Amino acid sequence: MIWLAGVLALAFAGWAARVNWARSVAPRLPPALPEPPRTTVLLPVRDEEDNVADCVASLLAQTAEPTVLVIDDGSSDGTRAIAVGMATNTDRLRVESARPLAPGWRGKLNALDGALEHVRDPWILFTDADTRHAPELLARAHAAAALWRLDAVSIAGAQEARSAGEQWLIPAVFAVLDSALGDWGATARGDGPAIANGQFILLRRDALQASGGLAAIRQPAIDDVALAQNLRRHGFRTGFVRAPDLLRVRMYSGFAAAITGWRRNLGGIYGERPFHAAGRVALLAAPAAILLAAAIAGRWPEFWIVWAGCAAASAAVRIGSGDSAWWGLTAPLDATLLAGVLGLGVSDFRHGKLVRWKGREMPVGPGSPGGTQGSTASDASNTAR
Repeated sequence: MIWLAGVLALAFAGWAARVNWARSVAPRLPPALPEPPRTTVLLPVRDEEDNVADCVASLLAQTAEPTVLVIDDGSSDGTRAIAVGMATNTDRLRVESARPLAPGWRGKLNALDGALEHVRDPWILFTDADTRHAPELLARAHAAAALWRLDAVSIAGAQEARSAGEQWLIPAVFAVLDSALGDWGATARGDGPAIANGQFILLRRDALQASGGLAAIRQPAIDDVALAQNLRRHGFRTGFVRAPDLLRVRMYSGFAAAITGWRRNLGGIYGERPFHAAGRVALLAAPAAILLAAAIAGRWPEFWIVWAGCAAASAAVRIGSGDSAWWGLTAPLDATLLAGVLGLGVSDFRHGKLVRWKGREMPVGPGSPGGTQGSTASDASNTAR
């Protein structure tokens, strides 16, 4: 039993080491282009008064000097007033209202599709209000598109986890997603699976139009990956690049929001693959089950060996994602919590409706991508508003 416990502990630590090694060798964005192509940023917002000012400020500070279009999707707080106030100080910022929600559309895509009618620049950036962009990010994303001949570039940024609830769940989510990604190099260059992250998708306007526009992906639960997959089907090249030093995101504030958000996201990611999801739930729940069995049997040496392996693995992946290693001491609470959230999300999907988000129903549409989405660092973000 001691030897078995040691093997399990080494297995956990080895998995964490593999995740961190893949992160460390991921290609970085190339240096910024001196004269990036003209770009319009489309920022859909709905009740984002705590985020919109900082996000817009970071977009206006881009060295690429994009035009920023804020699309207010029926906010009931001060979001619109904040954005309008900022627009009085620059001609590069406009604020418009989203069109009425069209039948068969999800809120975020509906807002973006209506705003596309006003875009004339050759490049478009889709982003979210919870993002903060380093000044050279857009120009360097354009450089990646030029270097690797990409029609779309998506970015995996740093995911902030501040509260205890966020710390228990979010680093574990991204460790699991990163572990399934495969070769970050191939994915960045457009030779890997079609992956995208709705927090930052830079793409050519004519490629989007030629692939059927956003209407072609208005139903899938995970629209960012659906967009990348649809572009690939039409012969366009998409890349997904890790840049935690240039893009920071706090997707959810607090434990309840993190649980709800990731229940929705993971349901959309794994819902069409219930047996695959069941395997992941079993693996995530296994450490807690082993520790419980060891405690009941009074096998305390084995208990502490397995716990040490879990804690080391949790601490290591947290260091790799820029989080505090001390939270690893609470392992395997993080893996167990993730197993529960994943199970609930898949159950929601199988019953035809994901958990509500910002007051809107989230029915499951046909064609929800499952296979590739489960392998990214941050592609499950803000699936629909």
